[in-house]
Amino acid sequence: MKPVGFDQKIQLHQLDFVLKNIGKVSNNEMHSLLDHYLLNDIQGPASRRCAHAIIMKIWWSVEQHHTLIRDYLVSNYSLLSSQEKGSLHWCMTTLAYPFFREQVNYLGKNFRMADEVRSKTVVAEMKNLYGDRRRVEVATGAVFASIKNWGFINMIKPGVYMLPNEKVNIDSPILKQLMVEVLMEHLQTDSVSLEMVNNSAIFFPFNYHISIGDLAQDRFSIVRNIRDTFIERNPKIPYSV
Repeated sequence: MKPVGFDQKIQLHQLDFVLKNIGKVSNNEMHSLLDHYLLNDIQGPASRRCAHAIIMKIWWSVEQHHTLIRDYLVSNYSLLSSQEKGSLHWCMTTLAYPFFREQVNYLGKNFRMADEVRSKTVVAEMKNLYGDRRRVEVATGAVFASIKNWGFINMIKPGVYMLPNEKVNIDSPILKQLMVEVLMEHLQTDSVSLEMVNNSAIFFPFNYHISIGDLAQDRFSIVRNIRDTFIERNPKIPYSV
């Protein structure tokens, strides 16, 4: 069975705490600081350990091929608006956790068809993908609880969700380029069309438009044909904007 991993509600200020300590403390110090910090939110040691592992995987113990992306984002974090900072955490979580990524992608597809989405519909889909087991139910609930806490969805009654009245505006090229990386990770490819990027269900909480001028011309090549414009990534070129 595919690993689940994301099985605890995560709050934005917890992610901020780790992000702001990257490059400032050692690995052991970060573990100790985060353990103490999470005591304010999570009393149970088992739940706290789960949250600790998730948060560290999102920002600290990232995959090797994501380290340059992470480091660039940390150094430019202060340039983002408060809303965009939440969107940054969304994107980094999608990179770290395929379960999270597949759930929000399915959720986004459902929001295109209806104003309300029921959690039981999403649970059924995630069980199809990850197996009919209790942990999948817990993880699906954790994703819902997290993105609700982050302000990207509203729960209008138990098990029923809607989008907020306004989506989050994404204007920063820093985030727009990251979104291209996220979609390529999701599709396991180094080439996507511009139309796919601008219509991906993964980014359903965002109001955005990505143009070729938003992308680093060293890392990305633009290929045009009669039908569409394609973005091709050269993974050998370091990540930058």
